[in-house]
Parts: sequence; C-alpha cells; structure tokens
Amino acid sequence: MKLNHFTDFSMRVLMYLDQKKENHQSSLDELSANFKISRNHLIKVVQFLSSNNLVQTKRGKNGGILISEKARAILLGDLIHLLEQDDTPVVNCDLKPCIFQSHNCKLKAVFSSAYLAFIESLNQYKLSDLKFTNWSSIF
Repeated sequence: MKLNHFTDFSMRVLMYLDQKKENHQSSLDELSANFKISRNHLIKVVQFLSSNNLVQTKRGKNGGILISEKARAILLGDLIHLLEQDDTPVVNCDLKPCIFQSHNCKLKAVFSSAYLAFIESLNQYKLSDLKFTNWSSIF
C-alpha cells in the first residue's frame, strides 16, 4: 500500500508539532522551510488538520499552528485512514466490470483484510510513540 503525498505531509507536520514544547506554535513559513515543501501544499494540509481538530490555528502577529490534544490521543491507524480520505476499497470490482466477479473471486476480500490488518497494526501506536531523541539536530 502506498500512502499519498497529502498523508505524508500531514504526518510530518503532526510529528513536528508533537515534538514542540507545550504551547509552542509553528508557522507555515517555518514548516515550509524545514520540510522543503511548498507553502501552498502546507496550507491545504493545515486547513484539513484544523477542520478535523488535529491542530489549532491562530492568525495574526502572535498566531501559529499548535497540535491539539485530539491529535495526541488519536491512534495512528485511525489517523492514516482519516488522512487518506478514501473509503474506496483497495480492489474495486465495480469500477470496471470484472470477468471474475461472478466466479467467487477472493481478491477483494484478501486486500480488504490486509488493509484492516495494516490499520490495526498502526493502531498500536500514537504520535508520541514516534518521538525521536535528538530531533533538534534535524533542523
């Protein structure tokens, strides 16, 4: 399974914010510079995270982006599922008519089971489990 760029960028932002000291905010410019990701991409990411209460944003001179308690509490599998924004099955037999559909094909069931196992496996962790010890040397 391959995660989309939006999920990748969102995870980076959340991991970065989770490493920050309590109530320390970050700006879009800071995130863009540190991750070498376009500001426009990050605007979309932060808007989505904010609309799902995973970050808090404040505009203006003393504004910034702050991780929420919800983001700190959410299980990684649930977070990935939310970020992927796609409830389409991994294998969609209805998208194009499949010649195997009437022959008791098990491909869809096998991939669905694997996806659920992937999410369940990730649900053993939270963002705090991804912390690294010497993160300040990265930036």
